[in-house]
Amino acid sequence: MLTARENYLIAAKGGKPERVPVFPEDCNIFMPDFWHERDPETGADFCNVKWKVNDAGEMPRTDWKAMEEIGDWRETVKFPIVSEMDWEGMAQRFRETSDPDKVNIAMLNTNGIFLIPINMLGWVDGLCAICDEPEELEAFVARITDFFIEVLDYIGNYIHPDIVFSGDDFASTTGPFLSRDIFREMYVPYLRKINDKIHEIGALAEFHCCGNCQYLISEFIGDVDTDICQLPEPNLQLESDKAKYGSKLVLTGGWDRHGEGSMPGSSEEAVRRSVHTAIDTYGKDGALIFWDGGIIGTSEDSRQKMEWLLDEVHKYGREVYQK
Repeated sequence: MLTARENYLIAAKGGKPERVPVFPEDCNIFMPDFWHERDPETGADFCNVKWKVNDAGEMPRTDWKAMEEIGDWRETVKFPIVSEMDWEGMAQRFRETSDPDKVNIAMLNTNGIFLIPINMLGWVDGLCAICDEPEELEAFVARITDFFIEVLDYIGNYIHPDIVFSGDDFASTTGPFLSRDIFREMYVPYLRKINDKIHEIGALAEFHCCGNCQYLISEFIGDVDTDICQLPEPNLQLESDKAKYGSKLVLTGGWDRHGEGSMPGSSEEAVRRSVHTAIDTYGKDGALIFWDGGIIGTSEDSRQKMEWLLDEVHKYGREVYQK
């Protein structure tokens, strides 16, 4: 029997494992400390963004702007000094809490070259900056990229991950926030630079972009050279992409967070059926790492659905590859 790590990496590389792996259950997850650090006086992060906690995690506060104009980023952002971080300590804590039979995933970022400027300016001013001040925005994007690449050097030297996760939500439930041309011109070169560095340190590159990704999928696995696409919204376009790319399109996700199995009061039958639908649609031949999306909530109803869902993943996720 394969370990969780061995099984997971077969799927992550586009293969057909013994059983459907599950994120984050089969993973050891590392994230650098600086993402959680807040200024003790202002409560802001290093980008001067203030956060509010809710059931979905942390969201930027809407009553606070980190800066007024995109050109203010040089005076506003206080990039941590990577060489002065306690990498030995972080690595030691990671080893102490890790299961050697699970896959090691380093989370480089959940907010990146797209969302950091948006979080700092707000959605309206942030999106307007793309059109109104592209040169200034690109200078900021390039600086964030350089910071991430420096962090990746240390992650490679101290953590030795199997997979590096990075993320930016370029899409909503209705589609990408940007045109394909803008995405290619402003973001693809820097996303590719990050992924090239991930590959250089010997890891697979996983990119998180929840929402209705549409054209983004072909960009992610094409010019951006992403190995694993995390949590694109299940829909007919994603099914078409899966049929087109086959095992080249490795997905973390697959479960419909807006489907019958996710609705308040969903029956046990509906929840278990939703697991079969996800695996049969996106992972029947492998190349799927199952994830519910991590936003199902904390109520008793949600807890019960999670029990049914994970139980069915463990059952059907093993049966499906033995047929």
